[in-house]
Amino acid sequence: MTDRLGIATRLLRWYDEEKRDLPWRRAPSPWKTLVSEFMAQQTVIATVIPYFERFMTRFPDVAALAAASEDDVTALWSGLGYYARARNLHKAARAIVDSHGGAMPQTEGTLRALPGIGPYTAAAVAAIGFGARAFALDGNAARVLARLFDTPASIDLPATRVALHARGLAEVPARRAGDFNQAVMELGATVCVPRAPRCSACPLAKVCGARAAGTEGRLPVRTPKRAKTIVRVVCCACVDAAGRVLFVRRATGLLAGTWALPVVELDDVSESVEAARGAAQAAGATAGRLVHRGQVRHVFTHRDVTAEVFRATATNRRARDGGATRRWLAPDALSEVGISSFTRKTLRIALGPH
Repeated sequence: MTDRLGIATRLLRWYDEEKRDLPWRRAPSPWKTLVSEFMAQQTVIATVIPYFERFMTRFPDVAALAAASEDDVTALWSGLGYYARARNLHKAARAIVDSHGGAMPQTEGTLRALPGIGPYTAAAVAAIGFGARAFALDGNAARVLARLFDTPASIDLPATRVALHARGLAEVPARRAGDFNQAVMELGATVCVPRAPRCSACPLAKVCGARAAGTEGRLPVRTPKRAKTIVRVVCCACVDAAGRVLFVRRATGLLAGTWALPVVELDDVSESVEAARGAAQAAGATAGRLVHRGQVRHVFTHRDVTAEVFRATATNRRARDGGATRRWLAPDALSEVGISSFTRKTLRIALGPH
């Protein structure tokens, strides 16, 4: 069942016939692999493709990204989410230029030394970009291996992931290591899916432990996730006489580095009107008459956020244009900076028709 040549041969033959036509697989390069792996983390491929294509047009190589400003990078990332990925990719590009002369490191160890690159991304780039015999264990790969080897332990446990990585690495062939890694990812994404796996279309069905044991529908075992934290916030859209809106750059959290409306988190006793006024004041604007525009809900990875959205006429402009942390922007100039999907929701409510 665990014959190395048999598994690799079956999987690679299937991959050659069934792999999807993805832009980073056309004229592949280590740079394309790095960008695609950053973008694909916790994001479906269909969403990634247009972002990847725009990103590569603007930043065709590592030097182009290293020379860009943070706003240039986050503007192209806007809406893709998990903005720490954009900041880390930017930092990694600068480290490659500064410490490696612009040449991509080729080994897992040297790749892991770059900002924001963990074990999975390092292994994926080493294998796919340079043919190194490495194994990239992501959620898709963990699911495939848990079923292939009929693993009853939770794949979220560190010990289980270590064991699965070792078993996956043992299956990597000496040749076509990159294609083998992509084949495992592809199998998990298209056939060995979380619910109702398509075993009749699987090239490994005959050697799958879960299939033989009848446990494919129960595997993999996952550790129950904690409930999302419920959060209430107030956002205030301060609009000046020219119709420009005050934005502040988020310093921390999932949206760090992006531009957002002034926001404050509510506690159980906070009054939303006064909170909105305080948010504007903290951003450097004095809010005139406040109008409650509506409510927006947005679910993040660990937080379920409901925002009360206010609009106010700014009676001063103490927060000047071009600042590092505050900026007045016309609604038609938002493409110049990174704006999250959450902020776009709040802005639509704030500026929409009365």
